[in-house]
Amino acid sequence: MPLVRPRPGGRGASRLTTPDARLRRALAAAMEVARAGEASMPPLPAPTGLLPFLRFARLPPAALAATRRVLEADAEFRARVAAATDESEVGREGWLFLTRPDGWDTELEAAAAEERAEQDARRQLSRLEATVARLELDLAEVRRELARATVALAEERRVSADASRRAAELADRLTAARDERERRRGDAQAAATEVARLRAELAAQAPVVDIAAVASAVEGASAAADRLRHQLATATAALHAYDTAPDAVDPPADANAGAPPLPASPSPSQAARRKPVPLPPAVFDDSDEAAVFLVRVNGMVLLVDGYNVTMLGWPGLPIPDQRARLVDALAELVARTGAEVEVVFDGSADTSARAIGARRGVRVSFSPPGVEADDVVIARAGAIPSHRPVTVASNDRRVREGAHAAGANVVSSAQLLAALRR
Repeated sequence: MPLVRPRPGGRGASRLTTPDARLRRALAAAMEVARAGEASMPPLPAPTGLLPFLRFARLPPAALAATRRVLEADAEFRARVAAATDESEVGREGWLFLTRPDGWDTELEAAAAEERAEQDARRQLSRLEATVARLELDLAEVRRELARATVALAEERRVSADASRRAAELADRLTAARDERERRRGDAQAAATEVARLRAELAAQAPVVDIAAVASAVEGASAAADRLRHQLATATAALHAYDTAPDAVDPPADANAGAPPLPASPSPSQAARRKPVPLPPAVFDDSDEAAVFLVRVNGMVLLVDGYNVTMLGWPGLPIPDQRARLVDALAELVARTGAEVEVVFDGSADTSARAIGARRGVRVSFSPPGVEADDVVIARAGAIPSHRPVTVASNDRRVREGAHAAGANVVSSAQLLAALRR
């Protein structure tokens, strides 16, 4: 193959941008030719520029650059290298660099451009892969957020369903209470009608009797009977309150003569002498702050309408558990405020509730047979000495009116529950 002998500025000269690494095999072959020449007999001197690198087993970047400069400048040495190798050993680009046929530099530049394009493509691919990985991480986080939001939504729906169910249960209980109230009103109206009928029948059977006098006597007897019933309820409630005191014991059958006298029912003047405790400025009667203030008043006696409070505070619990919850909460109130607390429940006595209340500073009592807890609470409000401040906790209108008549402060069951939670 004819050799290309470059002339200054001629076709053999080049300003290639091909990296040394792509010509490594051709440059290594040139270094081997130089070493072989030095070792031959007679020796063929190696180009001066290669002498510092002849002993290197692996050519460093500086040796590659020096070898390339020598091959660029020394056409005869380049021809020796081309004669000592072939294209299969040095590759297409190395062979073009050594032999330099027509268009060799253009072909080398095209190969270099193709390599650069491939490298750019690989870099772009790497960037795209990194972007895809980041987007996949973002997508995974979005999916986790969606899962958490789905769980939260399910919980909110469950809570809403529970609230709706509780509201429906309370509405049913309110309807039942209203129906019971209407039934009792109907019974009262029927009783009044029966009394009127009996009076009319009596008048018809005894026409010679002075009807006005009889009516007056009947009204007087009725009023006396009402007073007796009230006094009986008061005495029964007071007796029951003494019987259920924390330190009370059952007296022997023959000990009645030495028993302490029952507290008398309060007279109108005694009830009038007690005045409700005035509230601080800007504290309203129906506010939670009013209940919190009243239970902390020095010497305060707190009377609690038991089931009226528990049915509002713990409606879903069994009755014994309701009583226990209320007694525990009242005991904590006693520990915080030092108030004297009495709670009255309807029905038969629960000795365990009494014992627990006594141990924790709360007087627990149950209304006697035939007497409602409302009557016991009203009687106790009137029986407490007038110099002691009294607060009654109930939503029952009759209890509240009786407490007001006895000069007591009155709070609702909801106000008391709020004070218990403070």
